[in-house]
Amino acid sequence: MRNAHTPSDTSTLIQENFALRQQLKTKENLLKEKNEELQRYLYTVAHELKTPIVSIRGYAMILQDYYLDTLNQDIRNYLERIVTNLDQMEDLIKNLLDYTRIDVSAEECEPVDMAELFREALEELAFVYPTDQFEIIITPNLPTVFCKRSLMLRVLTNLLSNALKYSGDSQQPRIEFSYVPGEIFHKFYLKDNGIGIAHHELEKIFQIFGRLDSKKNTKGTGLGLVISRRIIEKHGGEMWVESAKGRGSTFYFTLPRQQQPTPAKQPAKTSH
Repeated sequence: MRNAHTPSDTSTLIQENFALRQQLKTKENLLKEKNEELQRYLYTVAHELKTPIVSIRGYAMILQDYYLDTLNQDIRNYLERIVTNLDQMEDLIKNLLDYTRIDVSAEECEPVDMAELFREALEELAFVYPTDQFEIIITPNLPTVFCKRSLMLRVLTNLLSNALKYSGDSQQPRIEFSYVPGEIFHKFYLKDNGIGIAHHELEKIFQIFGRLDSKKNTKGTGLGLVISRRIIEKHGGEMWVESAKGRGSTFYFTLPRQQQPTPAKQPAKTSH
């Protein structure tokens, strides 16, 4: 049977495939450059904002320390609001700087028991939220993953904090941490039965300054989930959410089934 492709056709296909690969590589390089430019911009903005904030705080403290007794109650209240807003701005700047500095190298990673890490996050938040009023389920036999422990603890703390914050008004608040095994990736998820998120706002929560309308009166900078997704992506995984208004939320993230590198074998000693 005669081959349907002539040598000329094959050569053309090879050239087109090579051209497409080059275009893809060029676009990947451009995307990388844009991301790096964004990181530098965020770092510069955050760093430059620190100086005026420190200055404003200094003047506010002078007024509070030396003139508080001479100020009427309205002005005292205004000063308290100024200081409160400065605290929030400083937290925002700190989180922006943290976002630009997130990085993961193999040397910084170690085997981490995810069940143990989740319990640690729960203990940290027990001082802030009434965790004893929640039904908290941790699936048995959660896997050990190879990751940067401090950053992964931050991911779990952020996800758990959101679940506790937005499930507290439920009649029977419930949080479940579990996973689905896979050949290449572990898929973890944190599920709550809280207020949920409207469908059109699902991706907004992972955007910088993308705080939802329903969260305007809550504390925090709104960058916790943004930082969490970036940490997961730096580990080679992905993060997303499934939710519906009034029906709770389930946050998913994947991590590679990567084991700790095996130390290189030392050459056998020879006897003389």
